[in-house]
Amino acid sequence: MPCYNHPNATTTAICNRCEIQLCGMCTTYLDDGEYCESCAEKVQSEAFVAARSEVLNKPAPKPLIQEAADTEPTRAEKKEDQDKLFIWLGIGGSSFMMFAAMAIYAFPNLFVDDVVLAAQAEEQRLEDCRLVFEEITYILRAGGTPDASMSCADTSVPNVVRRSGDTVRVEHPNPGAYGLDELYVTNQSHQVFLVGQGSSGSK
Repeated sequence: MPCYNHPNATTTAICNRCEIQLCGMCTTYLDDGEYCESCAEKVQSEAFVAARSEVLNKPAPKPLIQEAADTEPTRAEKKEDQDKLFIWLGIGGSSFMMFAAMAIYAFPNLFVDDVVLAAQAEEQRLEDCRLVFEEITYILRAGGTPDASMSCADTSVPNVVRRSGDTVRVEHPNPGAYGLDELYVTNQSHQVFLVGQGSSGSK
Protein backbone atom coordinates (compact mmCIF):
# COMPACT_ATOMS: atom_id res chain seq x y z
CA MET A 1 0.00 0.00 0.00
CA PRO A 2 1.26 3.54 -0.71
CA CYS A 3 2.34 6.02 1.95
CA TYR A 4 -0.22 8.72 2.79
CA ASN A 5 2.30 11.55 2.22
CA HIS A 6 4.41 9.90 -0.51
CA PRO A 7 2.18 7.94 -2.91
CA ASN A 8 5.21 6.39 -4.63
CA ALA A 9 6.74 5.07 -1.40
CA THR A 10 5.85 1.72 0.18
CA THR A 11 4.08 1.67 3.55
CA THR A 12 6.25 0.40 6.40
CA ALA A 13 4.08 1.44 9.37
CA ILE A 14 0.60 2.63 10.37
CA CYS A 15 0.10 5.55 12.77
CA ASN A 16 -1.10 4.23 16.15
CA ARG A 17 -3.37 7.24 16.54
CA CYS A 18 -4.88 8.32 13.21
CA GLU A 19 -4.09 5.02 11.41
CA ILE A 20 -2.76 6.56 8.21
CA GLN A 21 -0.17 4.57 6.27
CA LEU A 22 3.43 5.77 6.51
CA CYS A 23 6.73 5.16 4.76
CA GLY A 24 10.04 5.10 6.63
CA MET A 25 10.64 8.84 6.09
CA CYS A 26 7.24 9.77 7.57
CA THR A 27 7.31 7.50 10.64
CA THR A 28 8.15 8.83 14.11
CA TYR A 29 9.11 6.08 16.56
CA LEU A 30 8.10 6.62 20.21
CA ASP A 31 8.35 4.26 23.18
CA ASP A 32 4.74 3.14 22.79
CA GLY A 33 4.61 2.76 19.02
CA GLU A 34 4.85 4.38 15.59
CA TYR A 35 3.17 7.68 14.71
CA CYS A 36 2.92 10.26 11.96
CA GLU A 37 4.71 13.55 12.75
CA SER A 38 1.49 15.37 13.74
CA CYS A 39 0.24 12.63 16.10
CA ALA A 40 3.74 12.18 17.60
CA GLU A 41 3.79 15.85 18.62
CA LYS A 42 0.32 15.49 20.20
CA VAL A 43 1.30 12.33 22.11
CA GLN A 44 4.48 13.96 23.45
CA SER A 45 2.61 17.10 24.49
CA GLU A 46 -0.09 15.06 26.24
CA ALA A 47 2.56 13.03 28.09
CA PHE A 48 4.29 16.23 29.20
CA VAL A 49 1.03 17.80 30.44
CA ALA A 50 0.04 14.58 32.28
CA ALA A 51 3.43 14.34 33.98
CA ARG A 52 3.35 17.99 34.98
CA SER A 53 -0.21 17.67 36.34
CA GLU A 54 0.83 14.70 38.42
CA VAL A 55 3.67 16.71 39.96
CA LEU A 56 1.38 19.68 40.70
CA ASN A 57 -1.37 17.51 42.22
CA LYS A 58 0.87 15.82 44.80
CA PRO A 59 -0.23 16.51 48.40
CA ALA A 60 1.73 19.14 50.25
CA PRO A 61 4.51 17.67 52.41
CA LYS A 62 4.14 17.68 56.14
CA PRO A 63 5.88 20.58 57.85
CA LEU A 64 9.58 19.90 58.04
CA ILE A 65 10.08 21.83 61.22
CA GLN A 66 7.49 21.54 63.96
CA GLU A 67 6.22 24.59 65.69
CA ALA A 68 8.30 25.64 68.66
CA ALA A 69 7.39 23.74 71.78
CA ASP A 70 7.42 25.04 75.28
CA THR A 71 10.72 23.31 75.83
CA GLU A 72 13.92 23.43 73.74
CA PRO A 73 14.05 20.47 71.27
CA THR A 74 16.58 17.80 72.07
CA ARG A 75 19.68 17.17 69.96
CA ALA A 76 18.03 14.02 68.54
CA GLU A 77 14.92 15.99 67.51
CA LYS A 78 17.08 18.64 65.82
CA LYS A 79 18.97 15.91 63.94
CA GLU A 80 15.69 14.31 62.82
CA ASP A 81 14.36 17.65 61.54
CA GLN A 82 17.61 18.28 59.68
CA ASP A 83 17.44 14.83 58.06
CA LYS A 84 13.86 15.48 56.95
CA LEU A 85 14.89 18.80 55.44
CA PHE A 86 17.68 17.17 53.43
CA ILE A 87 15.28 14.45 52.23
CA TRP A 88 12.72 16.98 50.98
CA LEU A 89 15.42 19.09 49.37
CA GLY A 90 16.57 15.97 47.53
CA ILE A 91 13.02 15.17 46.42
CA GLY A 92 12.50 18.75 45.25
CA GLY A 93 15.77 18.77 43.32
CA SER A 94 14.94 15.45 41.67
CA SER A 95 11.47 16.68 40.70
CA PHE A 96 12.95 19.82 39.16
CA MET A 97 15.49 17.81 37.16
CA MET A 98 12.76 15.44 35.96
CA PHE A 99 10.56 18.37 34.90
CA ALA A 100 13.47 20.03 33.08
CA ALA A 101 14.31 16.77 31.27
CA MET A 102 10.67 16.30 30.18
CA ALA A 103 10.49 19.91 28.99
CA ILE A 104 13.62 19.48 26.86
CA TYR A 105 12.33 16.16 25.47
CA ALA A 106 8.84 17.50 24.67
CA PHE A 107 10.04 20.87 23.36
CA PRO A 108 13.56 20.33 21.95
CA ASN A 109 13.60 23.81 20.41
CA LEU A 110 12.76 25.57 23.69
CA PHE A 111 16.34 26.72 24.30
CA VAL A 112 17.44 27.04 20.67
CA ASP A 113 18.34 30.49 19.33
CA ASP A 114 15.88 32.04 16.84
CA VAL A 115 18.62 32.33 14.22
CA VAL A 116 19.36 28.62 14.53
CA LEU A 117 15.64 27.79 14.32
CA ALA A 118 15.30 29.92 11.18
CA ALA A 119 18.28 28.14 9.58
CA GLN A 120 16.84 24.75 10.50
CA ALA A 121 13.48 25.75 9.00
CA GLU A 122 15.19 26.76 5.73
CA GLU A 123 17.06 23.46 5.62
CA GLN A 124 13.81 21.56 6.20
CA ARG A 125 12.06 23.49 3.40
CA LEU A 126 14.80 22.53 0.98
CA GLU A 127 14.80 18.91 2.13
CA ASP A 128 11.00 18.67 1.71
CA CYS A 129 11.32 20.05 -1.83
CA ARG A 130 14.19 17.69 -2.62
CA LEU A 131 12.03 14.73 -1.60
CA VAL A 132 9.31 15.87 -4.04
CA PHE A 133 11.84 15.98 -6.87
CA GLU A 134 13.23 12.61 -5.81
CA GLU A 135 9.75 11.13 -6.31
CA ILE A 136 9.63 12.75 -9.74
CA THR A 137 12.85 10.94 -10.76
CA TYR A 138 11.20 7.56 -10.15
CA ILE A 139 8.24 8.51 -12.31
CA LEU A 140 10.52 9.75 -15.11
CA ARG A 141 12.70 6.63 -14.98
CA ALA A 142 9.58 4.48 -15.29
CA GLY A 143 8.66 6.37 -18.45
CA GLY A 144 5.79 8.26 -16.82
CA THR A 145 4.96 11.95 -16.68
CA PRO A 146 4.79 13.62 -13.26
CA ASP A 147 1.49 15.23 -12.37
CA ALA A 148 1.41 19.03 -12.30
CA SER A 149 0.46 18.88 -8.61
CA MET A 150 3.87 17.38 -7.79
CA SER A 151 5.50 20.67 -6.91
CA CYS A 152 7.11 21.96 -3.75
CA ALA A 153 4.80 23.22 -1.02
CA ASP A 154 6.13 26.79 -1.07
CA THR A 155 5.23 27.50 -4.70
CA SER A 156 1.95 27.52 -6.62
CA VAL A 157 3.73 27.68 -9.99
CA PRO A 158 4.04 24.33 -11.87
CA ASN A 159 7.48 22.84 -12.44
CA VAL A 160 9.18 23.53 -15.77
CA VAL A 161 9.41 20.46 -18.05
CA ARG A 162 11.97 20.47 -20.87
CA ARG A 163 12.50 17.75 -23.48
CA SER A 164 15.61 17.22 -25.58
CA GLY A 165 15.55 14.00 -27.59
CA ASP A 166 15.10 11.15 -25.12
CA THR A 167 16.01 13.33 -22.15
CA VAL A 168 13.26 14.83 -20.01
CA ARG A 169 14.26 17.45 -17.46
CA VAL A 170 11.97 18.81 -14.71
CA GLU A 171 13.04 22.09 -13.07
CA HIS A 172 11.84 24.03 -10.04
CA PRO A 173 10.31 27.33 -11.26
CA ASN A 174 11.97 29.44 -8.55
CA PRO A 175 15.14 27.81 -7.13
CA GLY A 176 16.24 31.22 -5.82
CA ALA A 177 13.75 30.71 -2.96
CA TYR A 178 16.30 28.23 -1.58
CA GLY A 179 19.38 30.29 -2.48
CA LEU A 180 20.04 28.07 -5.53
CA ASP A 181 20.60 28.75 -9.21
CA GLU A 182 19.04 25.47 -10.33
CA LEU A 183 17.04 22.63 -8.80
CA TYR A 184 16.17 19.87 -11.27
CA VAL A 185 15.99 16.15 -12.10
CA THR A 186 16.17 14.17 -15.36
CA ASN A 187 14.95 10.79 -16.52
CA GLN A 188 18.60 9.75 -16.96
CA SER A 189 19.50 9.92 -13.26
CA HIS A 190 18.09 9.19 -9.81
CA GLN A 191 19.85 12.27 -8.47
CA VAL A 192 18.30 15.60 -7.52
CA PHE A 193 20.60 18.35 -8.79
CA LEU A 194 21.02 21.38 -6.50
CA VAL A 195 23.16 23.97 -8.24
CA GLY A 196 24.20 27.23 -6.63
CA GLN A 197 25.12 28.75 -3.29
CA GLY A 198 26.27 26.29 -0.66
CA SER A 199 25.23 23.21 -2.68
CA SER A 200 27.37 20.22 -3.51
CA GLY A 201 25.84 19.77 -6.96
CA SER A 202 23.56 16.80 -6.36
CA LYS A 203 21.97 14.68 -3.68
